[in-house]
Formats: sequence, structure tokens, C-alpha cells
Amino acid sequence: SSGINAEWPLRPGEKSRATKEQRLDIMDKAKGDYIIQIEKTNNFQHDYYLETWPSLLNQMQKVEENRVDELGSLLKQKCVLHKNTLPQVEQCIDNMIATCENISSTQDSDLLMEERTMANYPPDHEFIEFGAKPPSNFSTNPSMRKTKKEKSTDCDSALIPLL
Repeated sequence: SSGINAEWPLRPGEKSRATKEQRLDIMDKAKGDYIIQIEKTNNFQHDYYLETWPSLLNQMQKVEENRVDELGSLLKQKCVLHKNTLPQVEQCIDNMIATCENISSTQDSDLLMEERTMANYPPDHEFIEFGAKPPSNFSTNPSMRKTKKEKSTDCDSALIPLL
């Protein structure tokens, strides 16, 4: 006796029956696992649709109601502020209308012409050799430079009439 079961070599009918029973055991185990997973899925689905989703919708509805209430309050405050400032705005508009009615086009154009004719002209540009001493009438201060009018009066005396 070498320790080998004498029944080890199965007969042809027994081998197929053992394979069949093994497959049935695997099928029963898979079927049981499938039923357990279906029960878990159904429980999760019921929890989600009967508890989680309605709770979430209720929370969203409360948030939306709070948002609408807050927006309404802000709009009311805005309206009150506008109502309180309206008399001041109306007074400003009345003042603008009165000012517009008092505009004199002749007086405005006279003031403009006076301002434009008395404007300082920029000085003429002079060439100064690099390193040479600037002329005596040259100044880096623009207010010290002579205007075109002042220069023309200086030059008028130097003109010789042509005959």
C-alpha cells in the first residue's frame, strides 16, 4: 500500500458527477453572492430615494428661501435709499436746469477768445553747439523765457523799413 487511495482513478460516470457537483456548488455560491449584492443595492437605492434625496431637496429649498428673503431685504433697502436721496437729486437737477438757462453764448465765446489770445506761446528753438555757453536769454525755467509777443517787440525796433 503506497498510500494512494484505491478509488483515485475515478470511473467515467463518477468523474462527470463530481464535476457536476463542483459546478453546482460554484453556481450556488455565485447565486447567493448575487442575491446578497441585489439586497445591498436595493437597500442603498431605498435609502437614497426615500431619505437622502428628500433631505437634500429640503435643505436646498431652505437655502433658496433664505436667499430670496435676503434678496428681498436688500432690494427694499436699496429702494429706501433711493427714495431718501431723490429730493437731493431733484434739487441738483433743478440747479442744473437753472444754470443751463443762464448760459450766455456770447459771453462764453468772448471768454474763450480772451483766454486763447492771452495764452503763452512756446519759445522758438535755438541751436546750441555742444559744449558752447548758452545765450544770455536762455533759461531752463519755462516761466523765464520770452514769449513770441515779447520777442517780436524786441525785434520790431531792429527792423529797417524798406522803401
